[in-house]
Parts: sequence; structure tokens; C-alpha cells
Amino acid sequence: MNLLSTLACAALAAAACGAQAAAPTFSAGGTSVPNAGMMSAVAGATTIDFNSGGAPANYSGGMVFLSDHPSYAAQPPLDLTPFFSVGVTDGQTTPGTATFSGGLSYFGFYMGSADTYNSVLFHGADNSNFTLSGAAMASLAGVSPNGDQRVGFYVNAWAAPGAAFTRIEFHSPTNAFETDNHAFINAVPEPETYAMLLAGLGLLTALRRRRP
Repeated sequence: MNLLSTLACAALAAAACGAQAAAPTFSAGGTSVPNAGMMSAVAGATTIDFNSGGAPANYSGGMVFLSDHPSYAAQPPLDLTPFFSVGVTDGQTTPGTATFSGGLSYFGFYMGSADTYNSVLFHGADNSNFTLSGAAMASLAGVSPNGDQRVGFYVNAWAAPGAAFTRIEFHSPTNAFETDNHAFINAVPEPETYAMLLAGLGLLTALRRRRP
């Protein structure tokens, strides 16, 4: 491999990999309209409400319940619509996974009855993994992680600058974990990423032109 092709590959690799991602940032809180907190308040977010009775094609595992099942899947507080649940009872599976191949800069969800055994794993485009525990989610909302089915709140997660979420996993190794109104914003490559890709493509084009 000559110097020109080496430089081109290096530029493309740098654009694809980027810098190591920092940890995501999290908060609790949704809209202030009726049924406060059940929907994302983040501008530009697309919401998955499961009201069709099923999950999108990019979801696997878990189940969508049409109504409350207190014995094994309690509907999040004030939520009178279908919801997404993962767990180990009544045919449920865990984890429930949402895959976004293009990457996300933001993901949020409404949840009920915070329990210490529930968690959400955020998998990054750089193969990093960050787990938000049930206790951490409860702490964001200032509530106790004691499984109180009267308590619900919205969780927001932002990928670090230059990073992106490609997979979200909802885990519940005990009982169940119920969520609804999943919201997301697609990641947009930063300007320096475009510049590095263009530089790499330019070098590859020059290399091909120099070949006999």
C-alpha cells in the first residue's frame, strides 16, 4: 500500500470511528400538558406510542400489552394506552431491544413503578455500553426505587457530543419493567466528520486517477 492510499484509509477510518465517546447525560421530566410527564418535552423528537398494539420492526423481545395486568405488567400511572413491557412472567422476554442502525443523539421513555432490578443499557456506535440502573432512574426523578405502581416519570438520555446510541435494551430479570412513549432524535454527523469523509474520498479519487 502506497502513502496516498494509506492516508486515504486513515482519513476514512478516523471519520468512521471518531473519538471515544464520553458518558451519556440523563434527566427526568416530560411535558407540562395534561397527563404531565408522559411525553417527551424535547423538541424535534419522534414518539413511538405502541398504540397500534405492536412494536416497530426495529424492536425485538418484550411485549406490547393493550391494557393493565396488575399481576404481571402494571400499566404506567395515568397511561390508558398500550405499553411496552419486558420481564419473566406471562410469556414476556427480557431484554426488549430497540435497534437504530443510523444512531440516535437522544432517546427517552415514560416508565412506571421504578424498581432496583430494572435497567436500561445504551449501546453506542463506538461499541461503548452505559447502563442506567433502576436506582439511578428513580434518583433522577427524586423518588424511591420501591416499585410503587402509583409513581411514573419520563427519562431522557442524550448521547455525548460526537457519539450516538445504536441500541437500547430494557432489562428486567425479576417481574417486569413497563414503559411507553419512547422518543428519539436521529444523530447528525458533526461538520468535522463530513470534512474527514470528504478528505478520504478525495484521496481515494486521486489514487484511482493515478493508476495506469
